[in-house]
Amino acid sequence: EVLMQSVTHAGGIEYGLPGGGIDDGETEEVGVVREVIEETGYTNFKEIRRIGTVEANYYNRIRKIYRQALATCYALRLANEDKQEQQLTDLEKRVRIENFWVTKEEALELISGPQSNSGEDLPLFKRYLEGKTGPYVGGGILVNSSGFDGMNSDDAKEKITEKFGTKKTTYKIRDWVFSRQRYWGEPIPMIHCPDCGVVPVPEKDLPVKLPEVKKYEPTGTGESPLAAIDKWVNVKCPKCKGKAKRETNTMPQWAGSSWYWLRYMDPKNKKVLVDKKKEKYWGPVGLYVGGAEHATRHLIYGRFWHKFLQDTGVVSTPEPFTRLISVGLIQAEDGRKMSKRFGNVINPDEIIATYGADTLRVYEMFMGPFSDAIAWKTSSLIGARRFIERVWRLQEKVVTKTDESVERELHKTIKKVGEDIANFKFNTAISQMMIFVNSAEAKGVTKKQYQSFVALLAPFAPHVAEELWYQLGNKKSVHLGPWPKCDSTKLVADETIFVVQVNGKVRSQITLPANSEEVVVRAAGETTVAKWLEGKRIRKVIFVANRLVNFVID
Repeated sequence: EVLMQSVTHAGGIEYGLPGGGIDDGETEEVGVVREVIEETGYTNFKEIRRIGTVEANYYNRIRKIYRQALATCYALRLANEDKQEQQLTDLEKRVRIENFWVTKEEALELISGPQSNSGEDLPLFKRYLEGKTGPYVGGGILVNSSGFDGMNSDDAKEKITEKFGTKKTTYKIRDWVFSRQRYWGEPIPMIHCPDCGVVPVPEKDLPVKLPEVKKYEPTGTGESPLAAIDKWVNVKCPKCKGKAKRETNTMPQWAGSSWYWLRYMDPKNKKVLVDKKKEKYWGPVGLYVGGAEHATRHLIYGRFWHKFLQDTGVVSTPEPFTRLISVGLIQAEDGRKMSKRFGNVINPDEIIATYGADTLRVYEMFMGPFSDAIAWKTSSLIGARRFIERVWRLQEKVVTKTDESVERELHKTIKKVGEDIANFKFNTAISQMMIFVNSAEAKGVTKKQYQSFVALLAPFAPHVAEELWYQLGNKKSVHLGPWPKCDSTKLVADETIFVVQVNGKVRSQITLPANSEEVVVRAAGETTVAKWLEGKRIRKVIFVANRLVNFVID
């Protein structure tokens, strides 16, 4: 658990961490301990660990000033719960500073939310709670850097360069693929004549097609395999009609893939690459999905080709794509890239034969964020399989009427899945669907609710969804049916879960109507809470709306 503070002032409630400044003559460690004792009352610590230092630029709402600070974050662990009276300043008393304990997840949510007042320690605190290790590589203030101490890292880069080096801009395009000679590349339409030099192939002879041969082999000279096919190589010069040779270097598939989407817009046009009206109607491409390797190859060539085509009037836009999403690499179970050389390739046919195609699809989307590199784990497939089986068995839970919470969870799922699909957050969409299934299993589901859920499932598990759709009495495919609509009026929860604490320790949870006036009374009467309050004097009650009740006892 993490000890946090709520600060109540004229502007509302804010949440943050205990903190303060270092007095003259104090070391950091002494100042940290003093501040924590003064603000929380806890006195005994078994660990005091420095996390790091970060530059802070933030607005202090209590003092109503903008601040710039060099903030150092420490993590302290309690040896026991011995306490003394808090020693708050007059200002701290006026704004009502209260301490309360929360889980690590709740702490991250509070400190990252709009009511956080931890502008100075948020980056370091988040890294600590998320368990991240290693050096901090973001911007900040330099320390232990000779004459550059205290300088902002962006400014320091300029000063260090001025003193020790020079600025230079280098442009580079990765074109090694054009140097890899294959038979199947696109021929470069140029002819080499000993008298006329390099001559372009006449337009009437385009495109230059590859020769049809039974086999092709490396030349052994470093030349393209085409160089050994005399019948194709030896031609007449278009200018002087003398003996000449074709260019035998070829372009790789990157050349053809640098404009193919334009041809999809107008595939049968024999006069121009793409009709101008059709290009303006269909272009540019709304979404491009590619792997990390595309950033330095396909995208570079695609943009280069497109800008050239715009300059020549073929296309009307400066960029070929309006949105880019990079897909993460699915690694092998050993954490390496799948490769026949490593013998760690996963055969999808074997997975489908054992678990089914829908299980494979759901597992791949549930593995993690779309853009992250994630290692495959065959044993985890069973989780996706069980989820699909649970959806199938919901047929047994169909009722004429069910709890309102199921309807609320359904519309929450409709909203979440729709938004997540648009943002390529497939893993969290599946998580929300699992939450709905839990609710439906416990309280039953109506046929209409079940049908809406099957429609949501269809993009993720199309085969199972199609079968369930027909079993629910529909005549047309689920993939031709309407997408469920979210009713926002059904998203408002009638009840909320309040965490009940005694001296900052979680002792129970109670579910009551949101903003209920009964919370404190009901909380004190809970069996698991009452035993901790019995015979004790309740010195203070801390109430955080829709979140928690904390009884401070002697």
